[in-house]
Amino acid sequence: MKTLFVYYEKLKVGILSCSEDLTYTFAYEDKWRKHAGAFPLSLSMPLDQKEFGNRITLSFFENLLPEGGVRRRLEQAKQIKGPFSFLEQFGRDVAGAVVLTSRDAPPETDPTARVAVDMAKVYQAVRDREPVAEVIAEMNPGYLSLAGAQDKFAAIFEDGEFFLPGRGGATTHIVKAPIQRKGVSDTVYNEYYCMQLAKAVGLNVPHTQVVDSELPLFIIERYDRKHVPGQPVRRLHQQDFCQAQGVTSDAKYEALGGPTLQNNYALIRENVTVRRKVEDIKQFFSWLSFNLIIGNNDCHAKNLSFLLVGGKIQLSPFYDLMSTAIYANLDRHFAYKIGGRARADQLGRKQFEVLETQFDIRPGVFRDHIRQIAELIENRMDPVAEAVATQFPAAKVQGRIISLIQKRIKGLRERGAK
Repeated sequence: MKTLFVYYEKLKVGILSCSEDLTYTFAYEDKWRKHAGAFPLSLSMPLDQKEFGNRITLSFFENLLPEGGVRRRLEQAKQIKGPFSFLEQFGRDVAGAVVLTSRDAPPETDPTARVAVDMAKVYQAVRDREPVAEVIAEMNPGYLSLAGAQDKFAAIFEDGEFFLPGRGGATTHIVKAPIQRKGVSDTVYNEYYCMQLAKAVGLNVPHTQVVDSELPLFIIERYDRKHVPGQPVRRLHQQDFCQAQGVTSDAKYEALGGPTLQNNYALIRENVTVRRKVEDIKQFFSWLSFNLIIGNNDCHAKNLSFLLVGGKIQLSPFYDLMSTAIYANLDRHFAYKIGGRARADQLGRKQFEVLETQFDIRPGVFRDHIRQIAELIENRMDPVAEAVATQFPAAKVQGRIISLIQKRIKGLRERGAK
């Protein structure tokens, strides 16, 4: 039996175990369960239950890992296989507040210890179409495990420079390299424009920026980190909607058996406090409307998260907002079915009425909301595009996104959806 110890700051949360037949289990420490500041790792792992079996355990810990080709390349390079070995190697700075260590002792921390990222190697990896994450893993073993399929790394970003923590410190930003895939271009400017547009129409998004040096890099300030002047950066706990619903990353899409829009809506309605519920449901409707209109077909359940603030969960700021529909070779289907349909050009009044029934909300509520978001987008898309072009003259993708937005809004109006 192999074990990893899960810590939150100086407190032991529990033990992750993996048997010889690759069965995973997790057990909370009794002291943690009784602690005044204790929180569950996820909604699917409540504190009133001490131990969890293979499926639920994996649903939390496997979702901390990279996916797809990035994960396979790292496993080959480091000669590791499976979630346990991956977290043993790279569990020092995962999403959320906990740290995984092979020693049964609080992780040693020195927030001042850091090493500069060799950006020449990062840029060369992008040019060579090699995983940037693999380069970072060589620079500082232990700091890597960012969930998702896109090539990215976590770092400390200060005064225009990138650093990796030396001894237990927390990273503060996520850095995305341009996607290197046939038929897919300008992803950094695409995501930056979409995130700026989202902010302009009222979606809650983290601060983002582009570092435009040898190659453009998209920089996102981590919302699961707390900055207090004169103190080390603190980690805040989060859980994505796959973790919260006990689903591993291979089922993050509805089409693969993952959460539906109805599941995600119910998760918010049933778990967010009364004080936050109205605002978070409104934000969820805005997120769904925005993704439909900009053509973000990849808005699966891992792109929604809960953040723990003051002992209560609330909907996290939104991330991974990008127009995927402008790329002809990417999936044309939306991440969810609405009224039985998953193509934006097939959605109309009838499909949104079905959605409203599934949400158990008054008829017309969601249609009114998507109309409002569409009007806001129409008013803000050109000024935001001009601002991005002024900042980054090389950014040309905004025009393609605006053309798609105009087509989407026109189609929704013609089909009586708005």
